[in-house]
Amino acid sequence: MLHMTWLLVLICNIISVSSVSPAHVVTSWVAPSCSSYNLPSCNRGKATARSSSSSYLNLAVQDKILEGLRMKWENNTERQTKNNSINGNNNNNQAPPPSSKQQIPFIIQKIGRGTESEIEEITRVCIDVFFNEQEKDVKTNGEGSNKKKTAPWKALQLAYLRNSQQGDILARNAFKKNQLVDLIVARRVYSLSDATNINGNKADIFDDESQIFNLEQLSSDKKGPGERYITGEIIGFSEVAEKKFGLGGNFETNKRSKPGEKPRPYLSNLSVVEYARQSGVGSKLLDACEEAVRDWNAGHKEIVLQVEEDNPNAIQFYKRRGWEFVFADPTCRRYDTSGFFLRESRITKYAMIKRLDTITNGGESDP
Repeated sequence: MLHMTWLLVLICNIISVSSVSPAHVVTSWVAPSCSSYNLPSCNRGKATARSSSSSYLNLAVQDKILEGLRMKWENNTERQTKNNSINGNNNNNQAPPPSSKQQIPFIIQKIGRGTESEIEEITRVCIDVFFNEQEKDVKTNGEGSNKKKTAPWKALQLAYLRNSQQGDILARNAFKKNQLVDLIVARRVYSLSDATNINGNKADIFDDESQIFNLEQLSSDKKGPGERYITGEIIGFSEVAEKKFGLGGNFETNKRSKPGEKPRPYLSNLSVVEYARQSGVGSKLLDACEEAVRDWNAGHKEIVLQVEEDNPNAIQFYKRRGWEFVFADPTCRRYDTSGFFLRESRITKYAMIKRLDTITNGGESDP
């Protein structure tokens, strides 16, 4: 009976998720602490109506199934927690997560359009940051992670979102080869002698200390001439790509062009894992995106982005770095994973702009 119930749940989730059709490239999957993320429906300029496939089931039946499954999940989780406490299984063999005052050493890497393995790792980080904040992902010296369990229905939603974003990026790489795009990642840095368990496929050994931010956080006895370092997991990500994005009015730098006709650099996907925040990762990612646009040498005079109105920390972060408010779009939508089914909800987003000729390194700390 239990298997039949889960089968019914799986079918309902697939039906509901299939009605949320992510179009072309997902333009902004941004960390709540840094910016916001856009849905394709927002890019079309107005909210799109969608039929609710979950109406195939009676709402009362849905609620009853959901309540029963949630109770079973909570009971099982509570029972497992008690068993771990009794058996002394508290993951004491792992190092504690970094304190709020400890900054993470990292480097910034421009990876162009990225390889398939890099894109896979990027989408995992993005989706966890955007939609799975309660699932702590604390890396400790490359020895794995300490995660809270995710409910099965939530795991299904996250898997769908990861596959969607990964597919969108790969499709862009295949069919929009002339589009100017730069993916920027921040990777955690370890001393080579402390990183024996780092995955070699993702690692890069180097000895140039000038590339490392927060170098002083590495053990003092490990630093010095001849010391070698290794890159670990991705702890932050952002991207900048050309996109037709009209601003109108005085914000149109080319008066002879129609609004939105000439593509602009559009910054999106700015995301930082929770344990690496307050380390300057977001600021350095932003600087790298601005530098990438200059390196394109395509005559761009500004960069644009969108941020959700209910994210005041991100708004203040951008204001301190010289970004200006342009307009508010109340027709945008975003994914909602708080319920049993993946849904879309309406959200107002602010368009912001930064003039390239005013870009400076403000030295502001991350929100």
